[in-house]
Amino acid sequence: MLLYVYLGLSFGAAFLLSHKPLQVPLFLVVIFLGLLLLHALVLAAASLFVNKKDPNPKAFPFYRKLLTGSIGPLLTLGGVQVNLVGADRLPAEGFLLVGNHRSDFDPITAMYALRNRGLTFVTKKENIDIPVGGRLIAGSGCISLDREDDRQGLMVIRQVVRRLQAGEAIGIYPEGTRSKTGELLPFRVGCFKAAQRAKCPLVVLKTRGTENVGRNFFFRRTPVTLTVAAVLPYADIAELTTTEIGDRVRRILTDSAEGDDKWSA
Repeated sequence: MLLYVYLGLSFGAAFLLSHKPLQVPLFLVVIFLGLLLLHALVLAAASLFVNKKDPNPKAFPFYRKLLTGSIGPLLTLGGVQVNLVGADRLPAEGFLLVGNHRSDFDPITAMYALRNRGLTFVTKKENIDIPVGGRLIAGSGCISLDREDDRQGLMVIRQVVRRLQAGEAIGIYPEGTRSKTGELLPFRVGCFKAAQRAKCPLVVLKTRGTENVGRNFFFRRTPVTLTVAAVLPYADIAELTTTEIGDRVRRILTDSAEGDDKWSA
């Protein structure tokens, strides 16, 4: 939406400022790029007020909207078409979202697709150190995880539980890192404890297409499909071990292609 606003403003300003028809394309490009640069400067300025080292990060609606509002134009410019299947199946209360991890674009597309639910993620600490973007990620409420520090991992679980109980939607990838082959990697099943302790539903999101985004960006259209493959109520996972939950999630995610558009429970 924001991208179309910028294009509309650029068209209008180009026609007003140009004195000859041949000047319109040049003015259009210059004004559009100027608006994008101004947007980037606003992001950079806003990021300066975020404490990315806060051990108990809070989700600020302003930064969450700023981030998702910027992801939309970025995906559109890159030719990425995101399709969310099954949004009506999402629980009204807080939920823990888990899924397969195929690309660095997975959390970006998921946060954009589920922006109305305020989805945030547990993310590796290296992402928080990204200039500008890292601070916006932190300000939106994403939780930094040091994968080499088990003690800090326990603190993260407690933070996730607290926010799930407050009604938030938190995402985490059980594989811990992206799969370069498309095959599911071994799960770090400790993350499922958060849903059990918070007594909230577990949403399984199946991602397809994000592995193509990097090489197609700007050059060709890339369809990405995010499918809510299962919604597991707390009652269904309350008595299971985390390994059993992981096995169930794995079965859902490795279901046949025919099952991509079906619901599991």
